[in-house]
Amino acid sequence: MIPFVFLHGFLGTPLDWDPLLSHLPNIPYMTPELPGHGKTPFTPHFSLPDIPKMHLVGYSMGGRIAMQYALAHPEKIVSLTLLSAHCGLQNMEEKQQRLASDLLLAEQMLCSFDDFLATWYDQPIFAGFKPDMTQRKRHNPKELAASFLHYSLGKQPVLHFEKGVFVVGERDTKYRALYPKAQVIKNAGHMVHLEQPQQIAMLIQGYHDNSMDQ
Repeated sequence: MIPFVFLHGFLGTPLDWDPLLSHLPNIPYMTPELPGHGKTPFTPHFSLPDIPKMHLVGYSMGGRIAMQYALAHPEKIVSLTLLSAHCGLQNMEEKQQRLASDLLLAEQMLCSFDDFLATWYDQPIFAGFKPDMTQRKRHNPKELAASFLHYSLGKQPVLHFEKGVFVVGERDTKYRALYPKAQVIKNAGHMVHLEQPQQIAMLIQGYHDNSMDQ
């Protein structure tokens, strides 16, 4: 069977996928840890297990990394599911502003990680839902800051992959505006896989069933 590879977002952990995977008991899967997160040191060269075919699923930063991987290895991608993932900023001014903002956040991350977490999750995009902070507080701020800046939208080129399916939360007005043709998850904001894991699981199950029929 073709495995699913799930890439968590910034500040996340592989455990973030547990609620979703509880609704998918029969699929083969991998949940690698992103560089700079948990016990995984930062490296600019992210790689996935060397498997010939995969269904690739990524949330937010993980979705952007998934797009980059899919563009580099299109022959391996059976499906690409992008949850609340940004394709890239369109002009240099936007990129410069984003990078400057991210540099300030990285400094805060290193000075006071608790204050940074409060600032990060107070953003309007996370309104209505806050994840469990227990795992997030276990990250190494130095390694995390390196990952954060390396994958900053201020540095990312605009990405496009034809097989990509964009998924956004009903309450995530920013990303619904960015991707008006995306699949909308009801009663969810930006963190769709944590807010409505069963709805995302139904989508994933469909890809699994289709690949089994081929």
